[in-house]
Amino acid sequence: MAQPRRWVDEIIEALEELGGESSLADIAQRIEDRNLMDFSQNKHWRDRIRSTIYHYSSDCDIYTGEVGSEKDIFYAVRGKGNGYWGLRIFEPKENTVALTDDDLGFREGRKKLVQHVIRERNPRVIQLAKEKFKKEHNGKLFCEVCGFDFLQTYGEIGQDFIEGHHTMPVSEVEGEYSIKVEDIAMVCSNCHRMLHRKRPWLTKEQLKGLIKNIGSEKFNENK
Repeated sequence: MAQPRRWVDEIIEALEELGGESSLADIAQRIEDRNLMDFSQNKHWRDRIRSTIYHYSSDCDIYTGEVGSEKDIFYAVRGKGNGYWGLRIFEPKENTVALTDDDLGFREGRKKLVQHVIRERNPRVIQLAKEKFKKEHNGKLFCEVCGFDFLQTYGEIGQDFIEGHHTMPVSEVEGEYSIKVEDIAMVCSNCHRMLHRKRPWLTKEQLKGLIKNIGSEKFNENK
């Protein structure tokens, strides 16, 4: 008996509901909650989710399509073997955008706020920015503001982890704007939070200056 729909389509929709990227466990849970598939046909249906993702991702050895083709749907968010997957093409809907404390302080209106949040959290462009940054820095990811390296500090759990910050102030964007890899800065969680601490957002250079000044003050105090 056939399933009511293709597994790949169900996985895509589940990931869209999860914000474009998620763990295999959460993807399976979302699909189970949606209750659109016939789970009685195969008690190992969770394994089917994994194998389907593998067949539609150029990050996997069993993938047989061309890199970047329509079949290349999923990508390994945290590198191979970490069980965390994202959609290569993902466009969040306005009514599904989740807001943080920083976002709620945004003063430029709901439309601009949503534009900002979507650009900051576009998993595909951030992944491309990470790959570009690693190529330029001998495979390393570190904060462009303070130099913090998650792998160096936390070991394996910090592998391939960094946050992407959109450097183009949303207030300067007019009309439709396609985000570029060059618009994304690699930053640690602390610096990312501080970049958003003031309105308008601080630039990387301004935050670097603050860190340098604080460091100089502490050095002088300890002399």
